[in-house]
Amino acid sequence: MKKLLMLICAALALGTSAYAADEPEIYIDGSLLECPSAPVNTDGRILVPMRAIFEALDVEVSWDAQERTVWAARGDEFIGLGIDNDVMSVGVHNSFGEAVWVESITLDVPARIINDYTYVPARAVSETLGARVSWDEANNAVIIDSRDDALGTVYYASDGDYQRLYSVNMNGKSRQKISDHSVYGLEMYGGCVYYLSADENFLYKADNENGEECVISAAVNKLSIDADGWLYYQELDGAARESGAVFRLNLDSGETERLTAASVRYPLFYGDYIYFNTESSNNMYAVTTDGSELYEISIGDSSTAKLYTFNCKFFDDYILVENGLWYGSIVRMNLDGSDVITLNQTNSVIFDNQTCYDKIFYLNPSDGQDIYCINIDGTDEHLVVKGDPSWIDIEVIAQWGDMIYYKNPMRSEVYRVNADGSENEYVCYADTVKVVDGRLFSSYQGLYTGSLDAHDMVNIYAGSVKDFEVVGDTVYLTAENSSRLYMTDFYGNSSAVTMDSVGEWVCDIE
Repeated sequence: MKKLLMLICAALALGTSAYAADEPEIYIDGSLLECPSAPVNTDGRILVPMRAIFEALDVEVSWDAQERTVWAARGDEFIGLGIDNDVMSVGVHNSFGEAVWVESITLDVPARIINDYTYVPARAVSETLGARVSWDEANNAVIIDSRDDALGTVYYASDGDYQRLYSVNMNGKSRQKISDHSVYGLEMYGGCVYYLSADENFLYKADNENGEECVISAAVNKLSIDADGWLYYQELDGAARESGAVFRLNLDSGETERLTAASVRYPLFYGDYIYFNTESSNNMYAVTTDGSELYEISIGDSSTAKLYTFNCKFFDDYILVENGLWYGSIVRMNLDGSDVITLNQTNSVIFDNQTCYDKIFYLNPSDGQDIYCINIDGTDEHLVVKGDPSWIDIEVIAQWGDMIYYKNPMRSEVYRVNADGSENEYVCYADTVKVVDGRLFSSYQGLYTGSLDAHDMVNIYAGSVKDFEVVGDTVYLTAENSSRLYMTDFYGNSSAVTMDSVGEWVCDIE
């Protein structure tokens, strides 16, 4: 099939007075679109002749006269617009040829037949299919950019195809299936995506040019890939596959090294170490990433204080842990387990979403959900926020320097406060808040960004957001209802990257 239009329309909700005197012109990648019937404005939205614009962009489009429906297809992706119907349907065909309906989008203005030509809403079609459009008010023109200069590839596990691996260009074009395996654990290195197969736990790699290749034909648990190209993994043994020895593989040379002499449990990669537990000891161990040194790590009497990798907090050059079953005093040690120091004598639960430089933020659960702060050397322990016991729980969700953002997870009210307790103030109502490069991002029935105090928040995506990631000056997000992947800049110029629902995904930006 021909490739389908990859448009994206910026907001074209201009009043009719802005261009009532003259008919708007449509430019596609710099060329004027010749239409058999002129674009029209209705209810503040621009409708464009369907076939002219789609065929100009090498799109396969068809008309179902009986159902009065426009169908457009790009490979296995498709959309359907019913005439005078305010719902546009989006879907894909999976590996079995089954039509999987991904999203139903409510239109401001439906497709219509005007002067015997089928017209489609420019904005809705554009945002759905993936290109960007701007409005040139001075020249009364719609500028459509199909973004062929958008470089890079997204690899993702398709929700509509049982988590099989697909790739798509950043501009939403050239979607293709990469693997017939259901996959997880996606990670980029050297232009290739590395992943595990769900059925056998074998390790594979793939790219658009060379396809899929099995790297390790044994059941493994992938830990991480470091900057030097070493992939750390656990070769699973036993029927339950809960333990196994740890190895590393050089992805460039193919060299393999064994890092642990025996099978281990719960391996975790951090810094220059692999941390793990064994069945025979209540202590935790750390082996250097080259396997040359092994350290035993404990926080006291090993008969009562079992230390697990998943109970530790790793910050910068330190390991932090509470020395109790549910909470306890904060214990700090170096990454090799040396210099063990108890920092306080307070019941403490260390907050997860913090960046530990020289301070630690923690909850005192026995004293009314209070937030405390203590220096990394154990000095200056002090109250930051007097909590409200009616909140039941409280969590820190972001940090910028000595400022933290915290919320009541039941009420989604986000506040911020400095480490010294000053400027404790309400910020916004949000499900998720992130701070990147001194800029605040929040999601609640849309995605917003602005200053740290949220006084100038701008809506950059209108729909509800499941999760998002900020990469440079671009935000990648998955929509709450459809799980489609979108990208947007900080001004709200957004576009769909996938027509498909995505699970895990990674991007390789050129």
